[in-house]
Amino acid sequence: MSLFIISSDWRFKEHFKHHFTQDFLHEFTISHKLLEALDSSSVSPKLLIIDERMSKGSQRSVLEQLTYQKCTIPILLFTSNEQQLDIQNYKTLNLHVIKRKGVDFESLFSQLDPFLGKSESREQQKPYIPCGLVGNSYCMQRLRNDLSRYAKQNCSIHLYGETGTGKELAATYLHRLSFPHRNMVSVNCSLLSSSLGNSMFFGHVKGAFTDGNTDLPGLVHEANQSTLFLDELETLSPSFQAYMLRLLENGQYRRLGDTQLYTSRFRLITASNEDLVTLMQGNRIRKDFFYRINEVSITLPPLRDHLEDIPQLSDHFLLHCKSKKQLDEHGLELLMSYHWPGNVRQLFSTIRRCLINSEDEPVVLVKHDDIYQD
Repeated sequence: MSLFIISSDWRFKEHFKHHFTQDFLHEFTISHKLLEALDSSSVSPKLLIIDERMSKGSQRSVLEQLTYQKCTIPILLFTSNEQQLDIQNYKTLNLHVIKRKGVDFESLFSQLDPFLGKSESREQQKPYIPCGLVGNSYCMQRLRNDLSRYAKQNCSIHLYGETGTGKELAATYLHRLSFPHRNMVSVNCSLLSSSLGNSMFFGHVKGAFTDGNTDLPGLVHEANQSTLFLDELETLSPSFQAYMLRLLENGQYRRLGDTQLYTSRFRLITASNEDLVTLMQGNRIRKDFFYRINEVSITLPPLRDHLEDIPQLSDHFLLHCKSKKQLDEHGLELLMSYHWPGNVRQLFSTIRRCLINSEDEPVVLVKHDDIYQD
């Protein structure tokens, strides 16, 4: 048994990929590939999902062919215009039409699961993916809840926090919840302000400049149907922000030295150590750029706001270092009495130094000077 889905809209398919196992869900983007698979005697789908968006073919042509084949498989048809299809022409099909706009996928899956029956068709609850976001304090639980809530939404996300609070870890957490089987493309914005930034980001064609001996697809191309993470946004020059406006508006861009338009669809995550509104008021962030990247803003708490997480953070770091030692109570008290201007990064650096200095000791010793020398 299996479920077939045809769509060229990766965001649409992601909802199903998150809910059903890879073995149960068969994906298609071209109509004749779907029809060929249905002709195969080795495949027996229990349900067909036909989206109005597909690379080649159309809903009309697929439905006509299924009618000709006297298909009896239940079909969910996602469309924006039912009248345009004239559903009455396909009365012999077991057809169920769903309006594409504003689909409540949770409600849909609650109805599909009893019909599909087999428990192995559904993804088991995924284990907690910490990605370094350790802590049971209220603010850390709220942070993980916010990240989980927005991870599967179609929106750009900005992460704001002091240095060392884990913005890249939060971006990784968002990415893994959204695209568990894809690589995230991470870019430090300070690199884009260099002379090669445009070429590296958008790509170039052979001969675009003196040393351009080969074509370069660019980072935007690599981020297609995945996550593009722009770190240290405050270092991105206003001129480069202007280059990105079309890309963020409709996914279109040109490679350096090329007249052809390319398209890349990605989830945008940005991060900064400074507040976006402050950056905009200081003319370091363009207003039109600001409104494109700030659909959702999440603030990462500084370590001084959740000092109670230090014991758990310390255990996590020592486990990462593959050390069997632990901090004694006095050491933990010292760590929890400090305000940590460098946040979790500074904490881990301090613990590593204490671990090295405690080589012959049964526990990790923390001294006053180990903390206050930072």
